Amino acid sequence: MNRHLLHFLRDWAPTALFLLCMFAFRSAAADWYDIPSGSMLPTLQIGDRVLVDNRVYNLRVPFTDIHLIERSVPVRGEVITFRSPVDGERLIKRVVAVAGDRISAFAGKLYVNGELQPGAAGRMDFGPYDVPADNVFVMGDNRDNSFDSRFWGPLPLANVRGHALKVVASLDGMLPRSDRFWTDIASAAP
Repeated sequence: MNRHLLHFLRDWAPTALFLLCMFAFRSAAADWYDIPSGSMLPTLQIGDRVLVDNRVYNLRVPFTDIHLIERSVPVRGEVITFRSPVDGERLIKRVVAVAGDRISAFAGKLYVNGELQPGAAGRMDFGPYDVPADNVFVMGDNRDNSFDSRFWGPLPLANVRGHALKVVASLDGMLPRSDRFWTDIASAAP
């Protein structure tokens, strides 16, 4: 084998192995999500970096969507990350209804199973809609500025990636927002 290639492998193999392990951990266990839009205002602001636990709902083979073990399902009020059923883009929204729930919105009010929910529903009326098995219904907290289940239907549980836990950092342009550092993401309606 070429002497230069052997030196290259000896020098860079530990770094490559470290990077592979780090990215595998990020893919399967814990990840972060940068907030690019205002669809989750006021809970999440543009420029927030959110810590996501990818192990809460299922354990996956790193770098894939293959589920090894199903652990739990999202509950109402949780903020989750998922792959969009429309284009596969990674999104973050709040679970507002789960399988078996009937959801609707009328005159700016959100109803789940006939009960008025806290927080505004936005200007768009919809439903009633029954959430099918193995699905959840997600909406952005900024209801009038969110492309969510109201437009593309229920979210299959197979698309769910993780549970958003904390804002670990936040930038307003180039300046840090110190008041957002390590803040909890509420698991209730906005």
